[in-house]
Amino acid sequence: MKRFLCLLFAFCLLAPVALAEAADIAMEASSLTGEQYYPAGSNAETAAYVFRYAYPQFSGQANGIPEINAYYASLASDMVSTVMPETVAGMDDLPAQGSPPYYTQISYRITANTSDYVSVLLTSQQFSGNNEEEDWTANVFARSGVYTGQTVSLSQAMGLEQEDGVNGDSYAAELAYRLIWQIILQEQSTQRREYFPELTQADLEKVFSPESDFYLDEDGNIVFFIQSGEIASEVEGILTYPFSIAELLSAVSK
Repeated sequence: MKRFLCLLFAFCLLAPVALAEAADIAMEASSLTGEQYYPAGSNAETAAYVFRYAYPQFSGQANGIPEINAYYASLASDMVSTVMPETVAGMDDLPAQGSPPYYTQISYRITANTSDYVSVLLTSQQFSGNNEEEDWTANVFARSGVYTGQTVSLSQAMGLEQEDGVNGDSYAAELAYRLIWQIILQEQSTQRREYFPELTQADLEKVFSPESDFYLDEDGNIVFFIQSGEIASEVEGILTYPFSIAELLSAVSK
């Protein structure tokens, strides 16, 4: 009965993602952008390291909008004042004068925008000499309910906050591990992706955090992602595993 009630509650919470009217979406405003050069006092021609960023902003004062805007304004400020200077200071070497500068460039994509959720996928591209990497992070903001204006975890997005797993993780996280591991086994058998030969579910759990490593797409699907090179060859890039609401909820009921 408890699982059945969770199923009903999660359905009621997530179904509006696909049904929201266009009039209720958050209207994008000019992005919050900037460019910083290191060391201090350098410019575009002399910098050894460049940090460029673009974060979303939205117009109006509707549900959750001020909080979302403030979240990214604070994030940009922290990156400029603390994170990037510490990153540069911790580098073993920087390019010689006249060489192309190393850089970090953060951009974003709005992956879902409804009356209930705004989902933002942040992409960080980093260049350090011959090495170029890309990493993803995501934020899913609630625009209705008790979490309005806050980022929500997988458990909160699925309405499973009160459900504890059996192995120390949340029930929602254990559900994601189980479903994705099943997909990996299927893809290994068909050699669809170049997974590491000795990969185990324990390896997956070390590098993947379902509670935060996901975003919502425009159809209301939950899309999990795993960074490049963690469980498969880097040529596979960042791996994604989308699940429809129906798929996730049917697994909850089992």
